[in-house]
This record gives sequence, structure tokens and C-alpha cells, in this order.
Amino acid sequence: MKPPAVPTSLSRAARKISVKDGPNLEYFLTRARVLSLYREIQRTLKGIKDPRDRQELQHWARSDFERFRHETNPDKIKSLISQGKHQFHALQTNLTLSSTIPPPKNSKK
Repeated sequence: MKPPAVPTSLSRAARKISVKDGPNLEYFLTRARVLSLYREIQRTLKGIKDPRDRQELQHWARSDFERFRHETNPDKIKSLISQGKHQFHALQTNLTLSSTIPPPKNSKK
């Protein structure tokens, strides 16, 4: 099957990459949100003083992200991000109340 014709007005680089060939903008924005959440969780967990507790929570967070690593349904991914944020804020609250970590800098009083 012959590939679709590419308008000559497109740059050479743009002609090499078809829209069907790669991920779209929404993919990259969602990926950035997932990575941001993961990094925020890891930064928070670094504040835990007990190394065993810290390692256990880091392993738990990583395993959850790894479990859904190959998810492709955008609605499911958005739902997982929302659940992850909710769980992270609950964890953050519990760690703050137990005085394991200092309160987050952007917390509202």
C-alpha cells in the first residue's frame, strides 16, 4: 500500500513523521502529568527519616506506577492520575500528622 501524499509545503522533517506514526500532544501532556506526580511523591518520601519506612513507601509508589505503565486508554490514565493524586495527598496528610515529614510548602491553612 502506498503512503498518503504529503503536501510539498511541509518541511522535510514534518514529511518524515506522519500524524499516525507517533504520539500526539495529549500523550506528551499526560506523560508530563504522570512524571510530575511521580517526582512529587518521591521528593516527599525523601523527607521520611526512617530508611525502612522510606524504602517501603518508595517501593509501593513505584510498583503502582509500573503496574499501569503500559496503559493506553486516555480516560483510564486520567482516572489513575486523579486516584494517584488523591492517595498522595492522603499519604502526605498522614505523614504530616505523624510528624514524619514537615508540612508541604504549598499547604493551605
